[in-house]
Amino acid sequence: MRALYVTHPQVLMDANVPVPLWSLSPQGQARAEAFAARGVVPVGAMIFSSRETKAMQLADILAAAAQTLVLSDHLMGENDRSATGFLPPALFEEAADRFFAEPTISMEGWERAIDAQARIV
Repeated sequence: MRALYVTHPQVLMDANVPVPLWSLSPQGQARAEAFAARGVVPVGAMIFSSRETKAMQLADILAAAAQTLVLSDHLMGENDRSATGFLPPALFEEAADRFFAEPTISMEGWERAIDAQARIV
């Protein structure tokens, strides 16, 4: 079986809204629609998504183009980084770089990358 793992494009960041509730920005929505229009996801493919708003929005766009349904599961969510709360974009990028560079180490209380990968797979 072949699988394609797609991450969401740009989101509307809001420090007052929990990250799992962030939605796609207008640019993110446009990029998702452009990707879906390329036909990379075959008609009838199985589409899985976390229950995070931005992920469900992307999944719905892909599912519409592929004429299929979305199966969602909270265990497919992003890595748990609630320990640090909202980080401004520059600090988040630095933290994310460390997260991926050292997958077996918890970055300031974040879920380890290796654990997030195992959970999603």
